[in-house]
Amino acid sequence: MSLLVVKDLGKSFGGVKAVDGISFEIDAGELLALIGPNGAGKSTTFNMVNGQLQAERGSIQFDGQELVGLAPRQIWRLGVGRTFQIAETFSSLTVLENVQMALLSHVGQVFSFFKPARVHERQRALELLDQVGMVSQAERPCSALAYSDVKRVELAIALANCPRLLLMDEPTAGMAPKERHALMTLTKKLVVEQKIAVLFTEHSMDVVFAHADRLIVLARGRLIAQGKAQDIRRHPKVQEVYFGAGTTFEQAVAAAPVLNNTPAAQSSVVSAQTALEPEVMVSPLLSVARLNAWYGAAQILFDVSLQVRRGEVVALMGRNGAGKSTTMKALMGLLEARTGTVHFMERDISKEAAHRIAASGLGYVPEDRRIFTDLTVLENLEVGRQPARHWPDGSPAPAWTIEQLFTLFPNLGEMPRRPGGQMSGGEQQMLTVARSLMGNPYLVLLDEPSEGVAPVIVEQMVQMILALKKQGVSILLSEQNLHFARLVCDRAYVLEKGQIRFSGSMAELEANEHVRQTYLSV
Repeated sequence: MSLLVVKDLGKSFGGVKAVDGISFEIDAGELLALIGPNGAGKSTTFNMVNGQLQAERGSIQFDGQELVGLAPRQIWRLGVGRTFQIAETFSSLTVLENVQMALLSHVGQVFSFFKPARVHERQRALELLDQVGMVSQAERPCSALAYSDVKRVELAIALANCPRLLLMDEPTAGMAPKERHALMTLTKKLVVEQKIAVLFTEHSMDVVFAHADRLIVLARGRLIAQGKAQDIRRHPKVQEVYFGAGTTFEQAVAAAPVLNNTPAAQSSVVSAQTALEPEVMVSPLLSVARLNAWYGAAQILFDVSLQVRRGEVVALMGRNGAGKSTTMKALMGLLEARTGTVHFMERDISKEAAHRIAASGLGYVPEDRRIFTDLTVLENLEVGRQPARHWPDGSPAPAWTIEQLFTLFPNLGEMPRRPGGQMSGGEQQMLTVARSLMGNPYLVLLDEPSEGVAPVIVEQMVQMILALKKQGVSILLSEQNLHFARLVCDRAYVLEKGQIRFSGSMAELEANEHVRQTYLSV
């Protein structure tokens, strides 16, 4: 008998069928991947299984008990655990205290006259941390951990109620390749040893193909395929709506045509260098010298210097916590505690406010999206609108319209009046990129654009980047995905602990195994 049985599950939002009659089962000791394009209904399905959303129709049975109508806390007490795409821990508490909090909730211990909370369930918490390889860091505050370690702590928290079913929402989001596989290898070990069933969503296909026992695929709220990885990989419908050509996750990168869906003329996705005429790469649009930045008393960046020329795509690479996002925030004037010089379009913007920097033509796509959740897609795009621009020689700079952006991101074109808060994470990512392009920027700072979006959308982003590049627009790209960077970037800087450790062409980075192994963990 299957541990979880979902039958004819359905949920709508404002007339839009987010989940439309899906059915599937999962057995104890099975690792089942739920994949599909952004907006397919994966998060909605997750939220119905753990009670955060109530199903409008259908049945969810866990070990023979109906879950529809139960509150999340009731479902949790039955033995259904969950981790989140953005790790949910108490950053001010230690690793051990975070797990103790979950254990206290599980055993119903809420108050004691005689013992402080930190002495309760200590041994059990240490045992859970030992299972996830974090017992040596038990006394460290979560705020001091690397992101991959925070994910391990969250897994220990999810195990506190001895779950028989574990829901993991994009468990490896934001992690480097080695970290991704280490976490999922650990998860697989727990599945086998403790006979836990795991249902997880994931956009990193290397993780899915390497670790999932079976896959189920959603598109537009419907189940379109299910089976073993090798069968799903060859499924024509899944290739069409989700995998695309596979160029952004296959190890062997094949040439793929650029769709006629950008302001640029058609070209081929062969390499970053072939999309660029050499004569445009002359003077730098962005020049950064000895940039330092702080969060409070903690210095994060140390004398960072870099340049980006017109029509050039430059990767800013490094592991989690290396300082990539901090560099971008400092360039946009979002950090008050910073020193050094930043010249953009031959103007010193080092001391300017963020809104003035944006108005000068420097676009910014933050990792955490920051859309207006109560505004519609169209309204979010209008917020980003700026006048058309011209290059210093008087020639027009690229100008984007809403129609062009809807062609580039068809998902957005299908939901122009949907509020941002009712969009999936991947759709919000598309909207953030589109909103930045509405400002007609000369240079775009892209912070982890491939994170949390479907492979077919990543391919569209590759095409967008190369189209912008061909028109002379520059891009500084923060990215952990070396495979993605290969497709679009001319040069790379590698950051480690806030310092530049490597600067050179992508070919030079490819050839430098020491740098890749030491600073990128690939």
